[in-house]
Amino acid sequence: MLSVPLRTAASFRFAPRLIRLSTTTTTNIALQTRNISSNDVFKVSDISASADLPPLPTPPAPGLSIDDLIASGESVLEELGLWSWWKPSSYFRYALEGIHVHLDLPWWLTIVSATVALRLLLIGVPVMSQKLVAKQSMYRKEMNEFRDRIDEARKENNQLLQQQILLEQRDFLRSKDIRLGRQFLVMAANGAVFATQFFAIKKMVVVNYPGLSTGGALWFTDLTLTDPYYALPFISAATMALVTKVGIEMGTSADQMPPVMRAFMTYGLPVVIFGVSSQFATGLCVYWTASNAVSLVYAAAFKVDAIRKIFGIPPVVPIPSSANKNFAISQVIKSYKDNRSIPPSLADLRQRDASSFKKAGRGKPIT
Repeated sequence: MLSVPLRTAASFRFAPRLIRLSTTTTTNIALQTRNISSNDVFKVSDISASADLPPLPTPPAPGLSIDDLIASGESVLEELGLWSWWKPSSYFRYALEGIHVHLDLPWWLTIVSATVALRLLLIGVPVMSQKLVAKQSMYRKEMNEFRDRIDEARKENNQLLQQQILLEQRDFLRSKDIRLGRQFLVMAANGAVFATQFFAIKKMVVVNYPGLSTGGALWFTDLTLTDPYYALPFISAATMALVTKVGIEMGTSADQMPPVMRAFMTYGLPVVIFGVSSQFATGLCVYWTASNAVSLVYAAAFKVDAIRKIFGIPPVVPIPSSANKNFAISQVIKSYKDNRSIPPSLADLRQRDASSFKKAGRGKPIT
């Protein structure tokens, strides 16, 4: 027992500490548990078969192109951004597309056919216009007298007399059932129809609807370009001048208009239309020309007594042959000279004196 080496005794001295360390390590190892294994991660068959996961979605079927939809006779208005349920122009585009597809008409003839059909459906508007023209022609003499009296009062610079004459004219029109609101209604209805068709075709030209670039005829084969010969703009302006002259769209004829308005509608408006329409695509010019042609056909048809009786339009009282028929421009010049010769009123003199006083006060002092 005493012969045991000191080294062995020292090792026995540290033995309890080693035993405690080994025990602590064993305890820590026992507490470390693994909740998932690599088998659970790589089990693809079990994950796919799980009932908690939704099934894989099926890929969508490839959509048809614009050319395929047109070839199948389907509408492409929504694909091109040309359809809105609250816009009347969208329904007119739908009608154009239907006529072109189902009747197999070229695009220029499609525009003409749709324009004629819509104008025939709205035949009540020109009928109302002709009734207004006929009723105003019955009292042309009285209306001219009121206008002459107002001119005389204006020359005398008598504003009170002008107001009295206007009140008399208003009472006279009411007694004869001539209401200017109806004339405004006719103009508003024609403007709404024109705007609907105009913007419908314009948007189709802007997006280059398939077929418009080759749907023309004669010299205007491309309906998306302007007319290089200015023929269609000239025809549109000329036919519009004739429509204004016969008064089929405005509820009044040219001879019943004031001189300034008559001069503008006879000479100024066609020039404006020619300048504006020369910048439009030929598709719009085709529509404009077709619409004016329908108006002229209406004007010619309403000259037939049988047709007027069918629609209940009274006859138009012709202008007396002894009436002084001056040109509109000469009447405008005469009216301008008469207005220049009118003496200034007291209000005008006071305004001139006030302007001169302000100008003298702001000027340099007199030395």
